[in-house]
Amino acid sequence: MTGGSFTEVSCMGIPSVVEHLKPANNIYANPFGTEIALLRTSEGGMARMAVSWDSPGFSGEMGRVRGQKGTLYGKYDGLADVSALKLAKPQLPAAMSAGGHGGSHGYLSNEFITSIIEGRAPLVNIAWALNMTVAGIIAHQSATKDGELLKIPQYEFKA
Repeated sequence: MTGGSFTEVSCMGIPSVVEHLKPANNIYANPFGTEIALLRTSEGGMARMAVSWDSPGFSGEMGRVRGQKGTLYGKYDGLADVSALKLAKPQLPAAMSAGGHGGSHGYLSNEFITSIIEGRAPLVNIAWALNMTVAGIIAHQSATKDGELLKIPQYEFKA
């Protein structure tokens, strides 16, 4: 949301009690059904992320953004006047579904294809994509090391 990145992470995992998620029964040999990470941002803030494949209740991808000036969780609540901001998602082409991961796949695919057609760089370039996803890989490595604080590699886009 800020254009920054995650710089370090500590993550703890809880071994799964669900039979098909136990390490001997999943293709990744992942011992954890739940992992919770605390990440530091390049701006000095922090984020908490969790994944839980084996706990009852609501599942799926969702996000909450909390800061000292406001919170965005379905709707904005805060100090700044955001009435001029358009918080709705753009329309997808009729034949394209929003897809998985909370409906992000269709939007990412549409943006990538549109950027090619329009001859411009996509909004999510390679470095930005790596800075968003490698943090999760390093978080899992931290969980396998009992929550050890690990540095996250940083990537820059060079045109």
